[in-house]
Amino acid sequence: MSGTRNLTSPKESQPTILVFGGSGVIGRAIAREFASQGWSVGIHYHHNRKAAEETVATISKTGGDAQIYQANVLDLSQIRTIFHAFLQDHGSLTLLIWAIGVAASKLLLKTTADEWEEAIQTNLTGAFHVLREAGPILEKQQDGTVLLIGSRSGEQGMPGQAAYAASKAGLIGLMRTAAQEWGGWNIRVNAIFPGWHTSPLSGLGIDSALNQQTHILNRTPSLDHVAKSVYHLASTRDISGQVWNLDSRL
Repeated sequence: MSGTRNLTSPKESQPTILVFGGSGVIGRAIAREFASQGWSVGIHYHHNRKAAEETVATISKTGGDAQIYQANVLDLSQIRTIFHAFLQDHGSLTLLIWAIGVAASKLLLKTTADEWEEAIQTNLTGAFHVLREAGPILEKQQDGTVLLIGSRSGEQGMPGQAAYAASKAGLIGLMRTAAQEWGGWNIRVNAIFPGWHTSPLSGLGIDSALNQQTHILNRTPSLDHVAKSVYHLASTRDISGQVWNLDSRL
């Protein structure tokens, strides 16, 4: 684990957010929104340190507080280290965001076993590892929120996204199970479908997904709308086990 570390005492008076996948397009938008609302932000990255540092720089320019944390979500020791470092820096965990996703963008019959394994391991097993490490922290606090960035393809499928859709379907089941198991700890666990946004992940499905004729409102959701919706849902106290679809496609 590496990152820009806070050398002062933890800012326990400020709400805190740890964004797994904070170097990605959606993760960065979420990090910036929460920083603008006065939250202390932890930005996780795996390989793309430059993007994570650029997000921190953007937040710092406006007076916000952000730090970066590196980890491979498939390495349990690295996951434990990142949570330990975050708690050392901030004292508590108010909100956990899972915004990680990889996709092969291939038809089912052209998807290799390795491509299938990578999507399932990263998108689903990685989330399992992160939630399993976060659970005891949230249980001890008896408070907290978890938001998983899912995908509409997890409910309806999408041509060319067999592995991705399957992993996101599993994520919905994981979310609803965690919500039921952790409800007694006052932990809210929900998922959001953010719609498609131009990014390295968009792949072959982006053209059809961004076709405005498939949207009731004749437009796709903006990143700003997604980030503000995540902030709104994180601020609610009585919603758990639910999926919020931010896209106007049926």
